[in-house]
Amino acid sequence: ILSDKYNDFIEANRIEDASERMRTLRKLIRDLPGHYYETLKFLVGHLKTIADHSEKNKMEPRNLALVFGPTLVRTSEDNMTDM
Repeated sequence: ILSDKYNDFIEANRIEDASERMRTLRKLIRDLPGHYYETLKFLVGHLKTIADHSEKNKMEPRNLALVFGPTLVRTSEDNMTDM
């Protein structure tokens, strides 16, 4: 069931209309089981704290995405070259 939710998030991110994409992503986040929601909330809060101090640590959102993206978002084939 978790892989279904993962695929839903990937599909939602492909929605071209930004407003519709955000509505869909918000709904998917609201629909997460409580423990997944709390984990995501903690992780995003932590990454925001890191980005807020980017003048010292050089980890602006783009750098965080480069470092954490391959870990958090896999391709359907799990191919590191495609990531």
